[in-house]
Amino acid sequence: MKGIRVFLGMGFGIYTLTSPGLQAQQPMTASYKFNSVTISSGTVDPTPVPVVPGILCGSFSAVGYTGNSAAATVFSWTGNDLGGIRYDDNFDDYTGSLNEGKYFEVTLAPQPGYSLELDSISFVMSRANSGVRNYAVRSSIDGFAANLPACINPLNAELGVGPDNSFRWLQDTADPSQQRGSEVLLGDDFAGLSSPITFRFYGWNAESSIGRFTIDNVNFSGSVESVPEVGSSLLVALAGALFVFKGRRRIQTGRSTDS
Repeated sequence: MKGIRVFLGMGFGIYTLTSPGLQAQQPMTASYKFNSVTISSGTVDPTPVPVVPGILCGSFSAVGYTGNSAAATVFSWTGNDLGGIRYDDNFDDYTGSLNEGKYFEVTLAPQPGYSLELDSISFVMSRANSGVRNYAVRSSIDGFAANLPACINPLNAELGVGPDNSFRWLQDTADPSQQRGSEVLLGDDFAGLSSPITFRFYGWNAESSIGRFTIDNVNFSGSVESVPEVGSSLLVALAGALFVFKGRRRIQTGRSTDS
């Protein structure tokens, strides 16, 4: 348990006030499994949200899409932006681009008195036979302006990262089922967060309109820390210290007058 150290000076020392409930930084993981998603559950994931002390986790929603998930127990949509070419693994040939109006979205909000630090996001992606060949993650930190730093961990020969930090499904003839290894690394901008933060997952360069963009097992990793607040106990202590200070000043003044 931590305390708040207050230095009052003038020979009155250091007073340490213990703040009840104030704890050290604690690791956190918010995991989204999509277990309650069905082919009739709509554009909002009905699965109960992760429970993380100090954090309010929102539900995933599909923005810019209509209808229902294309499969159950995952978050999956057809109708993705086209541009990929069937059986062509040269990304320079593709004509599509990220559509800022079509994405999967989720928000994490620190509760009052807590701060959030996020280190990474990992997830599983699948595309079906003619699905998206590119996907990326952005955040509200910069107004969803840039793709977050992407990496493949563990390494997967079927997945890669482009120069714009978009993920790439490298081999069109490879198994289109779920592929592990998509990870986003988060830096200093994601430390000490006290306000809600939103993440968006985009998919594009599909090879046909029935091609899917599917994510599953999304894990947000980082830590949560309670934030000390100057409360009534601190104010009482400061008032007491000020009373002692004034008392000593009176004594010193009296001694000076007597001499």
